[in-house]
Amino acid sequence: MLLLVFNVAVFFAKLAFAKKQPDNPTTSPTTPTNMLVGFPKHIAVADKMQGFPFSIDKEVTGVPSWMALNYPNLLYAVDESSNALTLFEINLVSDEITAKSSKEGSSGVVHLEFNADNTRLIGCAYGNGTIDIWNTTNGGLGLIKTVPSPGQPGLDKERQASPHPHQANLDPTGRFFVINDLVNIIHISPQGCGPRHGVFYPQGAFRATHYILVCEISNKVLVYTVSYRENYLDFTQIQSTSTFGPGLPPANSSSAAAGAIVLAADNRHLYVSNRQTGNSTDSVSHFQINHSNSTFLSLQFVGSASTYGISPRMMSFSHEDRYLLIANQAGGFGLVALERRLDGTLEAENPISVLGGPDFTPQFIQQIT
Repeated sequence: MLLLVFNVAVFFAKLAFAKKQPDNPTTSPTTPTNMLVGFPKHIAVADKMQGFPFSIDKEVTGVPSWMALNYPNLLYAVDESSNALTLFEINLVSDEITAKSSKEGSSGVVHLEFNADNTRLIGCAYGNGTIDIWNTTNGGLGLIKTVPSPGQPGLDKERQASPHPHQANLDPTGRFFVINDLVNIIHISPQGCGPRHGVFYPQGAFRATHYILVCEISNKVLVYTVSYRENYLDFTQIQSTSTFGPGLPPANSSSAAAGAIVLAADNRHLYVSNRQTGNSTDSVSHFQINHSNSTFLSLQFVGSASTYGISPRMMSFSHEDRYLLIANQAGGFGLVALERRLDGTLEAENPISVLGGPDFTPQFIQQIT
């Protein structure tokens, strides 16, 4: 089935080409590093992976469930519980985070994405059903406009009654944003998918050949080919597979909701988080990426690992992809680091590091240095 870009709630912007940030290797869990953490009323920085000790713990207003860093020191943070977007200055030498300005946009923003030269910032407002476009030129913060997310109600009358844009993805050329909307499922088969997060494939290429999308309602991973046209992208679905893999269903299929998706830099391994499964802990599924040529790519389920917590909302890699960092927002260990073996499988029996507490509900984790 042909999937046109606009039919999956995609907003286009012609932008400059991307600039790659240099890698900063992580050699061991005890090596000094800095990981940005967001949880209700706090923005924190952990300066080691082992135990996640906080060198900075800044009290803030609301819920900073997503952040975007304009290197080296400008941090943009949403407040998912309000309509505020705040610009902070972060100083990793003096261990300080200072608020510089705060502006009003849409309510319920859950994701931020820069354009290629960091002069524009796209905010997806799940709660409001809109997309904010911010001017961030020279480290500023100004709302340019708010765009309603298009779409028709989906099969789930409770969760898909109105648009819910979840994530903006800048394609490798820097010309297009793809925005995943929980509701806009007109050309996604089968209907009721609930698009949440996605990744372009492959990483490091000038153009994408595929787009891989995770659906939180159907708990499916969908694979599309990507074709570049003059002013738009074409998507054609070529695979649909369960986020749980064969023989590993959730204990509660009615509540299960797939969450995060991350692609390793080697373009051979993909990881998807499974939330609210009803099991004692939730899980992350590992898929191997197989392809015979640039068109026929397929995902093969390898296995799953415990996240040692409940509702893994976000995952990200440490530098060099050595560790998978997980933020569980609803119980168990809040922060978890799992080591990736050379074959891409996860060392799940002995997590490298965990941090938890009864009121610790992190929603964001990302290594920044």
